[in-house]
Amino acid sequence: MNMHSDTALRDEATSLFSDYAKSEYDVIRLRAIQALSAIGAANSPALVEALLDDDEDVRQDAAQALGALGINDAAPQLLENLIHDPCGEVKLACVTALAELKSKDAAPYLRTLVTGRGEDITWDEDELHQDEWDDWLDTQIASIKALGRMGDVAAIEPIVMALMDEGGQELGDVACEALGRIGEASVPTLGVFTQSSNRRLRHRALRTLAAIGGAEAEAILREATTDKDGAVRLIAYEALMTNDAALVEQALTDAVEDIRIAALNQAGFSEPELLDRMMRDPGAKVQLALIERLDRTTPIADQDDLRWQVLDFLATGQQPEVSAQALGLLAALAPELVADRLNSLFSVDADDLKAERLQWAIVDALANSPLREATEWLQRACRAPFRSVRLKAVASLAMIVTDTDRPHVNQQQGRELLLSFALAPMPVAAEEEPEETQPTDIAALEEAGLDVSEGGENGPTSSLGAILGHDAIAAEMTQEAQEDEVQPLTPREQALLAKATRHPKRRRVALDDDADALQRETRMSAIRLLGEVKGMQVMLAQIAQDPETEIAQQAFAALGVAVARHGAELDQGQLVDLITKGLSHTDSALSLQALKLLQQADLPSQDALRGKLRAMLKTGDTPFRIDAMHILTRWDGTPDVARSLLDDVSAPVRQAAMRLLSETAPDQAGAAIVPFLLANPEQRIVTYVKDSTPAIVSIGRELLAELRDEDRRAQWPVMINALADLLGEPARAA
Repeated sequence: MNMHSDTALRDEATSLFSDYAKSEYDVIRLRAIQALSAIGAANSPALVEALLDDDEDVRQDAAQALGALGINDAAPQLLENLIHDPCGEVKLACVTALAELKSKDAAPYLRTLVTGRGEDITWDEDELHQDEWDDWLDTQIASIKALGRMGDVAAIEPIVMALMDEGGQELGDVACEALGRIGEASVPTLGVFTQSSNRRLRHRALRTLAAIGGAEAEAILREATTDKDGAVRLIAYEALMTNDAALVEQALTDAVEDIRIAALNQAGFSEPELLDRMMRDPGAKVQLALIERLDRTTPIADQDDLRWQVLDFLATGQQPEVSAQALGLLAALAPELVADRLNSLFSVDADDLKAERLQWAIVDALANSPLREATEWLQRACRAPFRSVRLKAVASLAMIVTDTDRPHVNQQQGRELLLSFALAPMPVAAEEEPEETQPTDIAALEEAGLDVSEGGENGPTSSLGAILGHDAIAAEMTQEAQEDEVQPLTPREQALLAKATRHPKRRRVALDDDADALQRETRMSAIRLLGEVKGMQVMLAQIAQDPETEIAQQAFAALGVAVARHGAELDQGQLVDLITKGLSHTDSALSLQALKLLQQADLPSQDALRGKLRAMLKTGDTPFRIDAMHILTRWDGTPDVARSLLDDVSAPVRQAAMRLLSETAPDQAGAAIVPFLLANPEQRIVTYVKDSTPAIVSIGRELLAELRDEDRRAQWPVMINALADLLGEPARAA
């Protein structure tokens, strides 16, 4: 039950939905059943009655609701529908519902459905021929899952029969899942599966045995530790090694690296033993896992230290990733001993691909170094010729500075470095001659039919940009493609690849060979990160007055973050003066950041700024109007500004106004929000209501009144959904 909703309102809604579940209009009946389910109206008899509805969608949703709400009294009618309802989708919903209710009477029919359609079960043959899809196939899978959930031991045999049916669908995963739920009685059957020629089935059966446990399952798993399939051995070892030291020793000698790593995770090796293992095990993955487990808090004092000898040996080896990680740890624990190597490494040109890998690993290790010298090398890394290394180094400094749980030895020096990068003068970009307009990589991808909208599944993101313009990564990917067996590209994939790699000079992120661009980006990153650091607001305010618009904008944005995180460290006069200048700037992006800073600062009413904010309400872009509305509403203490924007041309402004109205004047929320909802049925009502009981009641009462108006019947489905959404929102459920 919604802990914020009015009980009388909920009861009234339940009664109304129950009445509408008997409406002459099928769409209203359907919405009413969905609403009863959404608000958890388990006491409504309308849900069981709806199993006899003429509309199959209503019957299907009623079955789903009865199972989800756990209404055990519905089991007989659900079973009746399973047997006699001709609609396959209704049967499917009944199978799931009966499983949730653990109906023993349904088990025999579910076992029948595992292997066939059943002579006693009614099906719509016309539907089969019309859709060219056998609904029984979906019902078979649902029945197997249902019997597993019910723990039905008698279902083991029909499940095996279905799995062994050569003409049937692939059921290995769902069968093993169900047998795992049935438990110990399934162990012999799963043991047979572990000998199957189907590799996927063998693996799934072993994992299921590991989950079930017990002596019989353990015996089968022990036998699997000698299987010729390394993946099978890994499953068995992982299941058994926890309490068996002998198996750990056995696994440490296995030919598969992943098995040896799993054994290392169980072994309680001391650091000398780890180092000894690093020298004796040639596997790169194993060596990396061992390096990761080494102590990173105790410095290496001299070359007699065993850690130095092993890491130095690995750092000069032929395995690139191992060499990089070993050198990185040496840089963190013994920078003086590898100073010459580090100096040479940080003096390379941007075309040295191996150096980028090494620098990255070094920066990664330096972030946790216990030595003060670490920041000196991080400072060097912030000036590396590789964009990825610079950004990681700057971010590492920020991590050191903001680590409140474990004060770092380099926190003060880190603050000073971040500040020095943020204050560094910017290189002036030379104006480029205009060139012939050609599609960028992103435009080419759009033209090729890919979704590259912001926040989309495949771009544009910083990762996409880095891959498109990162030669080191491109070379590494090419090498991997040459070494691995790669399927040939289809003609369409070849066309997309050609478009994505066209015009490399116009790629968005290709900065490794541009020192000025790298310096600029480093400073921008440092400014942004200063917003996370306490005590930097005075300096950020100074940077915010930089004549370079983009720099000032970043500083305002960082100040907003700092004020929100740490509270205002500037006095009120300084803040007001800075914000006033920002709001008056000709650059809209900078002005918007100044406005956001004003909102974060939570200043008392400022007469000098009211005029600017009022003007923004009339002429500003959408983000300006929204932020200005919030600030003025807080200053005025009334909902007048929000009410004045309820009819704004911008939908986001209208939404923000209604949300603000529900907070500041909940008694007026219903009259404002319901008309907008009816005009925009795709909107969700909870978008405009937070945890305000008066607003919920106000809107709910308004919806109930509209739902009783016969002249609004065409809009009842929208209103039913909205009221159910209001009373059944999970985020506010008790």
